[in-house]
Order: sequence, then structure tokens, then C-alpha cells
Amino acid sequence: MKTAHQHFKIVIIGAGNVATHLAKRLKKKGFYILQIVSRSEQNAEELALELHVPFVTDISKINKHADIYILCTPDDEIEKISKSLKLADKLVLHTSGSVAMDVLKKISTNIGVLYPLQSFSKDVKTSFASVPLLIEANNKSSLQEMKAIASTISKQVRIVNSTNRLKLHVAATMVNNFTNHIYTLSDDFLVKEKNDLFHLLMPMIKQSAKKLKKQKPDTLQTGPAKRGDNKTIKKHLQLLEKYPEQKKVYELFTALIKRKYHV
Repeated sequence: MKTAHQHFKIVIIGAGNVATHLAKRLKKKGFYILQIVSRSEQNAEELALELHVPFVTDISKINKHADIYILCTPDDEIEKISKSLKLADKLVLHTSGSVAMDVLKKISTNIGVLYPLQSFSKDVKTSFASVPLLIEANNKSSLQEMKAIASTISKQVRIVNSTNRLKLHVAATMVNNFTNHIYTLSDDFLVKEKNDLFHLLMPMIKQSAKKLKKQKPDTLQTGPAKRGDNKTIKKHLQLLEKYPEQKKVYELFTALIKRKYHV
């Protein structure tokens, strides 16, 4: 039997990575997706076909009979939409980590944020139940509705205001986007050196992430910079002479680690 909140009709605005994963999860948990709205006809059609719901590419044709509207759009699109969309007292949410909730106040009197603290790719499965959902609302009744929805699709729900959510977004950018770029630089280096064995680093990457479950990051630091092993550092830098980007990153992190641990 469905709970009361699962009878809510939901319109998803956006059809990218976040929209795809969130819409699929909501439908799987019994929520009624009324419509997909996206400027990209291809993305909108793909997601709508998968969910068996209608779609539109013109936001002026949005279905006004939904209970909840979730903006899963790029950050810079949220403010643009807020200037043109008027939904009276409907519950309107965005899913951004860096955009304040108040940007939605021109759309409706009931607003909030449903931010999944995760990096999504359309074709990569994600265990949504373990994704932390950071929620915020401008009034108690909206917050209660959001709690009920969020706790149905995830086991980790936290009330976090816009200021603290932005701080977490900064940290998320560093641990995910920056780290991935370092992986990219490392892979490029190995490929160009005809040593295409990046996959051999996977056990180390997985082990590092696993250890973080039990220990603080600063207690896990190892490597030549932490040891003050200048001989090894010199060898590494010599190998990176032909690769200015990799060398620059190596020198920067070596200096930061040495400073942190007073080496």
C-alpha cells in the first residue's frame, strides 16, 4: 500500500544525470512522475520513454497539476527558470549543492532543496539508497513532506542549510572532481610513456577509500613527501620533465604535504 506522500504527482525539470537517477528512483519507490521537462529533446525523450511518461521541451507547457516540481538543471539555469516559472503554492525544489534555496522564492511560496551528495553518470548504476540526501525547506510543512519523500528513496537524510550545503559542495568538488583529474593526469602519463597499466592502481585506489571509513584522512597520509624522501621525489620530477601539467601538480602536492607534516 502506498503512503500518502507517494500519491504526490511530480514533474522533473531536466533530463541529465541527476534527473535520470532521481526520476528512476522515485518511480521505483512508487511515486507518480507526471512529466519530464527539458530543453534537450533527445534527453527528454530518452528519459520519458524509459519512465513511460510524457515530455515537453518548452517550459511554458509545463503541467501545472503536479504537487511537486524538482529542478534537476545546471546551476546557472536555476535562476533563469525562477524568473519565468510561476507555480503559486506548489512545492518547488532544486537539486544543486551550490545554489541557495532562496533563488526559488519567485516561483512559489513553498520551496526547498533536495541535494544528492553524489556524482552521477547516466549509464553507471548507483545505489541510491546509500546516497546522502541533504534537504532544506522554507517552512515546516514543506520540510515534513521532503523528509517523507527523501527517507523513502535514501537511508541517509540530513537537514542542511544553504550555507553548510555550499561548504560540503566545495569539499565534494575537491574529493571527487579534483581527484578524478589527478587520475586522468596519471593515466595520460602512463599511456604516453607506453606503460598503459593504470588499472593496476585500482586496488590501491579502492583500499584508500576503504580506509577512510575508519580513519581521518590526515592519519592515512603516506609517500615520499610525508617521509621527506627527497631522493625519490627528485627521480619522479625528472621523469615528469616532459609533462608540465603533471609536474606542476606533483610539485604543488609535494609542497603542501611537506608543509602539513612539517617535513
